[in-house]
Amino acid sequence: MAQSLSRSGSIAEVVKARSSWRSNVIPTVWRQAKDTHPQQPLEGDLGRTLGRLFDNKGTIALAVLASLFLSLAYLWIATPKYTATASLFVDPRTRKVEEAVPASVGSDTTLLESQVAIITSESVLRKVVERLQLATDPEFSRPPSSLAKALAGQFSRGNTAATTDELALAALKKALKVTRAQKTYVLDIAATAGAPARAAQIAQAVVDTYFDDQTAAKRTEAQRSSAMIDSRLIELREQVRQAELRADDYKKANKILTSEGGVVGEQQLTRMNAELVASRAVAAESKARRDQIQASIKAGAEPDLIGDAARSGLMSRLREQYTQVARREASLASQLQPGHPLMADVRSQLNAVKGQITAELKRVATAAESEFQVAANREKELLSQIEKAKQEVAIVNTAQIRARELDQDVAASRELLKVFLSRAKETQQQEKTTSVDARVITAPVAPSAPSKPLPWLVLSLGLLTGLAAGSALALRSEKVNHALRSGDELGQETGLANIAVVPELKPTAGTLGQGVQFSDLLSALGSVQNRGGTEYRQAILRLLSKIKSVGRAGRPNTVMFVSPRAGSGNSATALAVAYCAAMSGERVLLVDATSTDPALSAVFAASLASSTTVILDSKEHLNKIITRDARSGLSFLPIALADLRDLKTQQRRRLVTGLNLVSQDYDWVFIDAGAILEDEAATTLLPSSSQIYVIGRAEHTLRSDMDEVMQILDQVRDRISGAILTFNRARSS
Repeated sequence: MAQSLSRSGSIAEVVKARSSWRSNVIPTVWRQAKDTHPQQPLEGDLGRTLGRLFDNKGTIALAVLASLFLSLAYLWIATPKYTATASLFVDPRTRKVEEAVPASVGSDTTLLESQVAIITSESVLRKVVERLQLATDPEFSRPPSSLAKALAGQFSRGNTAATTDELALAALKKALKVTRAQKTYVLDIAATAGAPARAAQIAQAVVDTYFDDQTAAKRTEAQRSSAMIDSRLIELREQVRQAELRADDYKKANKILTSEGGVVGEQQLTRMNAELVASRAVAAESKARRDQIQASIKAGAEPDLIGDAARSGLMSRLREQYTQVARREASLASQLQPGHPLMADVRSQLNAVKGQITAELKRVATAAESEFQVAANREKELLSQIEKAKQEVAIVNTAQIRARELDQDVAASRELLKVFLSRAKETQQQEKTTSVDARVITAPVAPSAPSKPLPWLVLSLGLLTGLAAGSALALRSEKVNHALRSGDELGQETGLANIAVVPELKPTAGTLGQGVQFSDLLSALGSVQNRGGTEYRQAILRLLSKIKSVGRAGRPNTVMFVSPRAGSGNSATALAVAYCAAMSGERVLLVDATSTDPALSAVFAASLASSTTVILDSKEHLNKIITRDARSGLSFLPIALADLRDLKTQQRRRLVTGLNLVSQDYDWVFIDAGAILEDEAATTLLPSSSQIYVIGRAEHTLRSDMDEVMQILDQVRDRISGAILTFNRARSS
């Protein structure tokens, strides 16, 4: 229903000011009223809780015994399960083929988690299923029950049918648990089965399959690596050959010849430099010899003055002969006169020898000059050759820059080829000597005792569950103890003397509203033949009599029913009182002001169109939306359809004005205000109410909620005529 809250039929905004209606301080008047009916303080400390548990020790004991009985029954019927465990040490160290034992421990702890994932992978577990033929084992391949299939069909999409292999695989996954021991490289593989030997067999099969899988994986990896390396070796060999060809062609093109580890040009230059040094030494020696001989010739070729440069075999003999002749001359000179013929003969011989010496000196001088010229020419020639060689070496040195780069390329290619050759040998060895980086440190054995169910654990859980359930049952009444249970407690809590008690009306056909259908309620009130509703009908009639006794004669009487929270029977009580008043011949209007749950409007104003406009202060329009019951004459005004929570202050005043105008045509106006702690919008109608009744539900309405309601209603304290306790199970006096 479209809800227009003004004469123009529109609302621009919603203003909610619920909290402003509540008072934070208990009024003095109401406190004094409560002091006349003191109540016991509510305690929520540990002592009260323990006391409550002690008072209900019988309930707790029964709950514990029942839980222990169920635990024993479970232990009796449960199928025992046995768990066998195998421990593996996974070595994270990398091991080369030539190493018997790896040198250091690795630090990659994620390897352990990876191995756990490998062990529990489907590829490994499927091999275990095939090895142990678990697909034919009823324990692992038992199909699910029809109920499980039905549930799976409801919550699963696609094909839910599974083969025996898939069932066995799923059961094996549930029965297998692989964990890592804390801060170690040890993996514990636990397998659970119905028989001890079967559990050990499964654990051992998982270990063996894991080893086989790792061995096959390493062998496959080694073969793949070997094939890749072989292919790479072919490329590297061709690369080395091409590099060598490029280097050789470049050296040939640039005349870079090497011999004995060096470039030929550089070696020749070195030899020529050595020859130049030797030639210069020979030339210097020849020049010195020539100069010495020429000096001897200039000195008159005196034998005594001839140096070693003029020495030769003939010169030595001539000098010896000259010495003998000179000695004879000297000897004869001491014996003979200078003019003696012997002296002349000796002098003649001496001069002849001296002439021979001079002639020999000239010959030697000529030879020395020739040697000197030869040495000088050789030196000049070597100098010319060296200069030419230097130019060639310079050119070669420039070309060697690129040659060295090519040689480096050749060396690098050869080194890379060498590395791949080494890896090729290693992978070939790995194919032959593949080993798993793990070993069994604890082999699985058949367990002697079942792993589950554990009697001590089941009994402990049963004991704890029993204690918890018993305590919950014992403390369940704690909330009830905080709730109102009788009319006397309601009077003590509200400070009101006029207390009405309405018994619980049993439903006859389902539930609607607050516990019963409105049709059942009206049937109980309108028919004396309905024995089940007699007590309820009498209680409503007594309540109506109290309301009428407080009413004002000759003036419209507006009675409001309020409750702390929903579920207190507020709508049912308002309908029952209004119906009884209408059946007695009074002009009665029932107003539904519960915007949060307009149950009465949904039943008695269901024929109103959704586009109906509610004009708040128009008596004529409000009369148009009023519906009437042909049997009882009860009129019904569904103002809850115009959500009172959206009303602004001015609109609320207009609503009170409109309701006052409508009430002039009736003897009694009953307003269902609903739960004002959940929706205080209905408090807008407090100014138009002449009587206010507070409704609480037995064992449901809390004392604190009732206190809060009384605080809210303190502003109209003089209009509160009484309180009503609904859903009372005990017979009211």
